[in-house]
Amino acid sequence: MRKFKKRWLLILVFISILSASSFNRHYKEVGAQEEDTTEVVPYKKPSGDATKFLGIWLTSGFNLQPASETYLEVGQTKTISGNAGRSMVMYALTIGYTSKKYQWYKSTDGKTWSKDTSSSAKKKTLSITPSEVGKTYYQLEVYWQMPIINTKASYLYSNVATVNAVPEPVNATGVEVTADDDYLYNSSNDLVNTETTAHAHPDPANFTGTVSWSVDNENLATIDKETGEIEANTSRLSGVVRVTATLHNPNGSTISNFKDITIGGGLEDQTVNAGKTATFDLRGNIGDLDDNDDDGENNNNYTVKWYKEDPITHTREQIQKDDPQALSYTTPKTTLDDDGTLFLAIIQIKYAGKTYSYTTNDAFLHVKPEGGPNISITNTMENSTFNDGTNTDNMLFGVNNGDQVVYHDTLKNNTTGGRLNDATYTLPLKNGTTVKSVKIDDAETDNYKLSSNSTTNATDLVISGLAFNINESHTVDVETEVAGIDKKDSSDSIPYITGKDDDGIAYQKIGNQNIINYTLDTVAIKNANDIDYGTLNSVMSEGTLNRPDELNLPNNLVDIEDTRRNKKSVVLNVEQVGEFKNQNSSEVLSGHLRFYNGKTYYDLLNNPVSVYQTENDEPLNSQGWGRDEGILLYMDSKVNTVGTYSTTLNWEIKDSV
Repeated sequence: MRKFKKRWLLILVFISILSASSFNRHYKEVGAQEEDTTEVVPYKKPSGDATKFLGIWLTSGFNLQPASETYLEVGQTKTISGNAGRSMVMYALTIGYTSKKYQWYKSTDGKTWSKDTSSSAKKKTLSITPSEVGKTYYQLEVYWQMPIINTKASYLYSNVATVNAVPEPVNATGVEVTADDDYLYNSSNDLVNTETTAHAHPDPANFTGTVSWSVDNENLATIDKETGEIEANTSRLSGVVRVTATLHNPNGSTISNFKDITIGGGLEDQTVNAGKTATFDLRGNIGDLDDNDDDGENNNNYTVKWYKEDPITHTREQIQKDDPQALSYTTPKTTLDDDGTLFLAIIQIKYAGKTYSYTTNDAFLHVKPEGGPNISITNTMENSTFNDGTNTDNMLFGVNNGDQVVYHDTLKNNTTGGRLNDATYTLPLKNGTTVKSVKIDDAETDNYKLSSNSTTNATDLVISGLAFNINESHTVDVETEVAGIDKKDSSDSIPYITGKDDDGIAYQKIGNQNIINYTLDTVAIKNANDIDYGTLNSVMSEGTLNRPDELNLPNNLVDIEDTRRNKKSVVLNVEQVGEFKNQNSSEVLSGHLRFYNGKTYYDLLNNPVSVYQTENDEPLNSQGWGRDEGILLYMDSKVNTVGTYSTTLNWEIKDSV
């Protein structure tokens, strides 16, 4: 196994004690009257809901409020949940406050509040089991804490939640399901929104049973079964996920309903008849950018650049330049020449002095003919060597050299009014791909050619001489072997067919986009950070010196990429190779490195030490440690010559014995 080496320099050290002041807001707000006319005074004024533009938090606030009314029987256990986040402005002001904390407060009279001291009082989800009939009011406090010195900041408070303990059970007869957003993005980006929350509205509202949540496709999105919080995939998988709320009645029956949420890259494909226009709308949580941010300013601005792209040559052209903030684009009247054109948008937002950017997915324009041939292409791919369950018909993951990728395309003339003559089918392949066999209508053939396409930087597999009579179809099967992959990469291609109709007019039709994501099936150290322990006195007391704060959690000291498909157990070792030596003399520093794991430590000097070992099927992730753990410098109480000292560390990944 390859060894990875990084040089650590001993140059400067500073010990900084940071202080910060927390604040507490002392004001009260009178709530709406309840049925029994109790006037509820919140523990703290509610912070309100967060506002967003796409995925940017413009204001700090709650993205999950606890249910305003909850009903349960005496002795029954139910939960209420809440969650909040900081705006980008507040995040920048409290960058060191990385630990998110929760605290529930409760009141039995709506005026006098105390900390809830139950076992779940410091979690976002609070379990409640009333012992007597009555009302109890709850409010959630969310704040952020600096881990080292326990300084707190950014206090946020939920709306007041009323929990009604009743003597008799109440069954539900129906339920409505809603969601804060009906569209989520499928990629990881600071700008776009990948999370939302679903809500169940039972009938009657004083239902005393419980609610559980599920989704029909966890590859598209996952859901918290208790809270209804939804998180979309970030692998660019698109589709519609069905979110189901199931109400469990006290009598043992269940009631369910659902809400569909679209997962995508920002734009959806459009299909129109020739001669009609098509409109591409930017999807997602948009429209809140005009709201004030946490600075109280309204000085944010955004631009949207729209582009169209030829699906074969990938020639891209900017459109709609006269409206740089348009959230949609409408085409001119379409012709068959427009079929297969790709559209995309690049959104840029300047917010709180920083620029954010997001590029949408490619959305296709499909134009249906009014007469003549009407060819459809149904194209799929399969990696017959490997499938971890995430592959789709048009997207493959974890593809390595030597994998067998099979393309299966069905071409059909879906019209009764015209033929396609002298047709040519083209399948673009990544350069270096080996073609093992080609079949037309299940019969193997060598009637194809491979040609290098300098425009698309691909190798085109071309089959000529096809013809499509009315309602006639052909199948094309291409078996390939992946080769030439030397880095983590991806490629996309679109099969297409060209020909002439009965009047000799050129005709073109494209298929769906094929995307292949390649890896190298390796585990490797991508980066090991240098450590600067600072300026030391020539006479040191015995003891350890910590790393700079920026090299402690939540930051990693060693960045590792594990793309292995068969993840056998491995060990990450580190060793100090030789003493710290003065760069200007042969003097040796009276200190060396140790690896601390809790109260246990291991000398690293000329001694390889295992700092992490994986289990089988477990990836080796990037490694980082808290301030008092990991690699620390241990100093003896001796005199050291003035100078700059350095040593070398060996990082090594080895198979576990």
